[in-house]
Amino acid sequence: MLTQYKIGDLVFAKLGTTPLVGVVVYKDNKHSRYLIRFSGVQQDYYSEDELTPFTSKQKN
Repeated sequence: MLTQYKIGDLVFAKLGTTPLVGVVVYKDNKHSRYLIRFSGVQQDYYSEDELTPFTSKQKN
């Protein structure tokens, strides 16, 4: 079961070679992955271990 993140949380996800900040928009409990949206047209599924929490200290 997915417990580390909830819908609306900001996370770092590695897309290609660059980590991008995205938002959790869906939890796929059947396949143990989160749908992360980076923009209006860019999104992808990630497992819990592929994500890192985004904190306000990382903004600067």
